[in-house]
This record gives sequence, C-alpha cells and structure tokens, in this order.
Amino acid sequence: MSWIQATFVIDAVDVEKLSSMLEGFLAQAITSENAGDDEFYEVAFPGTPDWQKVKLTALFNDTVELEPIVQFVQTQFSSTTHTEIPVSIAKLIDQDWERVWLASFKPIQVGTNLWVCPSWCEPIEPAARNIILDPGLAFGTGTHATTNMCLEWLADQDLKQQRVLDYGSGSGILAIAAIMSNAEFAEAVDIDPLAVDACIENAKRNQVSKQMHACLPSQLPATPASTYQLVIANILAEVIIELRDTLLLHLAPNGELLLTGILSSQAEKVKAAFGDEFTFKQQNKDQWCLITARRKQ
Repeated sequence: MSWIQATFVIDAVDVEKLSSMLEGFLAQAITSENAGDDEFYEVAFPGTPDWQKVKLTALFNDTVELEPIVQFVQTQFSSTTHTEIPVSIAKLIDQDWERVWLASFKPIQVGTNLWVCPSWCEPIEPAARNIILDPGLAFGTGTHATTNMCLEWLADQDLKQQRVLDYGSGSGILAIAAIMSNAEFAEAVDIDPLAVDACIENAKRNQVSKQMHACLPSQLPATPASTYQLVIANILAEVIIELRDTLLLHLAPNGELLLTGILSSQAEKVKAAFGDEFTFKQQNKDQWCLITARRKQ
C-alpha cells in the first residue's frame, strides 16, 4: 500500500481546528512540528511547545482524493486570514520501514577503543570493546549527541570496583559501557518495561548479565546500602531536576553524577538545582551538554 501526505503550515492557534477537519476526512495519522526557528522543543519534554507557526502533516490512504480536501481547508481558513495556507503534497511508497532503519544503523566508534555495533553486523574492530546492541523499541544507539558524549566519557574512565546506576537506561547502552570500563556492577533503570526487557537482552548479548541488572524505578532499593559511586542520568533537563532527590538518594558520599539530555542553554538551571555543594564540569556538543558533578570535600 502507498500513502499520500499533505503538509500545511498554519498558526499555532489553528492546530486543533485543522486537525479535527483532517480527522473528519479520514486522515490515518496527524503529526505536528515547529515551522519556525523561534523555539527548540524536545518531543519528550514536559509541557506544551510555545510555537508560533506549526507544520501539520496528515497521512492518507492513497485512494483518497486530496484536491477537494485541500480546497475545503483553503476555503475555511482563507476567509479569516485572507491568504492561502502553504501546503505541499507527497506520495510515500510503502516499504519495510524496519529494514530501512536497520540498514541505516551501522557500527560507530564512540570513544577510545569503544564501538557500538548492531547485533546484525560484524564488528569492524573485533579486538576493540564492542557493545553489541539491539535497541528494539528502546532509546539509545549512541548516535545522539548526548549518548555519544556519555560513551566518550565512559570510554576514558577506569571504573574499577565501582557500582554504577544508569537512571533512564533505554537500551542499556551506558550501563554496558560502564561495565566495559571495568565497573563492578551496573543497575539499569527505566520507566518503560520494554526498555527493561531490551536491557536484559542486551546484557545477555554482551555477556554481562552477572554484572548488570535491569528494573523499573519502583523495584530499585532505596537503602543506604544501595548507593552508587557513579549515577548516570541521560534524560532531559526538566526530568533530571524533578529527579534530583532520587538521584542524590542513590549517590554515594564520594560519588559522581553524569548528567545529560540537557540543552546548553539549560545547563545553569540544572547546576542551580543541585546546589553549591557540588563542583561541576561541562562539555558541549551541538546544542547539548554533558555535566559531571561531584560533591565538594
């Protein structure tokens, strides 16, 4: 089956109205994204994006006649705006999207002697530290700037005899990297059961099941004995701030925080949330940053 998509550029206040229209015309899916450059917004970020212009894309079965739909939309909106809405139409040829995605995921070097290798590929450097990864539906392949910075940092560490907590673990890639940097044990925690399953399978795939455990946040012990020398949170700035007390509860007195998923413009807000008792180092990549925080002596 093929599909046709129609993309409209409209004022943010008209999104709900146009979405309802398109649903009435049997749109199979409707997505929105920022049509301007006034605001960056991460999809998973809490809250509502403050966009001025929105690109609204509707996906239709290719048997649907789009011309009458576009004409109707233009008639409805031009009566108030007195201008036509910018619209573009494209035909999408159906294909095996999973295979397309798999083909795009190649082995990548992410640090000193550290590679991320899809489970369906042969490692480029078999003698290197290779994280064999099948992310499934879980986030985390090493290509995003935040994950990449964490992996580069972990690759240069010797975490001998350290216990590591990866909070918001996704595929488990960072927990596995910590073990490959000599961590004694890594706990991978995620709110998504599918991510927990992916962590368990990836631990088996990399032969670190005895050194790695995966669970939901509610299953993570909260006792003085369950502290970690390194606590990683690759989530989002607002979520990290919300989780501040939880992360510190599990941080050993002499431990270190590794925080990312943070826009560079949000760095000071995150640092302020953890307070003056910490010293911070910051690394930037693209518009993202990695913050390491250690308690002052």
